[in-house]
Amino acid sequence: MSGSSEDVKWGWESFYRKYAPDRLPWETGKPDSNLVELVEKGKIARGRVLDICSGLGTQTIYLAVQGFEVYGIDISPTAVDMAKQRCRKKGAVCHLTAGDAANLKYPDGFFTFIFDRGCFHHIRPQRRERFIKGLHRVLAEGGRYFMTCFSWRNGPAWNHFKVSDIRGYFSKHFRILETREESFVENVSGRKLYFLSFLMEAKKKGNAAPESSRDSSTLKRKPATGGKR
Repeated sequence: MSGSSEDVKWGWESFYRKYAPDRLPWETGKPDSNLVELVEKGKIARGRVLDICSGLGTQTIYLAVQGFEVYGIDISPTAVDMAKQRCRKKGAVCHLTAGDAANLKYPDGFFTFIFDRGCFHHIRPQRRERFIKGLHRVLAEGGRYFMTCFSWRNGPAWNHFKVSDIRGYFSKHFRILETREESFVENVSGRKLYFLSFLMEAKKKGNAAPESSRDSSTLKRKPATGGKR
């Protein structure tokens, strides 16, 4: 993909049109264990939340069933249509939109929480700053963002990151609260992949600045589980 919004859109469209849900490596059919933990431990404030790059709506539906007012956005219209069908079958109220995650149309301060299961690492380098600023803009002050991305332990690539990389990208607008490393076995290929996950808190609007010192989060490791996007 060249990196333009239209090219990215049609790249993801091809996946969702070509493969059944159980052939998509990132689609496990069950809520992400990190998300379940955040909800059960009360680390997400009740309110309006966004599942960014929501895919087939697995995480979106889980959040709706848990009583959140849930919005989801994905660049693939086919994925959004399939997610809407799944929401109707489950009786879950979800507000789903086809759109560009790096060009969010929601009002300022609209969400208390954003869940990102493999979205950031698909944002091309030239669009990352815009993506991060958009997250910060639509989050309420003190709102939280949870993100999982590919780890450098998978080998060198444009979208494989070290903890220091993520601090560099996000520290102007977010305070990192928790950091963890995880491994997952893809449900289709059986490959073991490594990921980094971060829980962050949005800094005060208009007062965004890099951390004056290293954040206090420590790297935690979790055992291998099911696949990620």
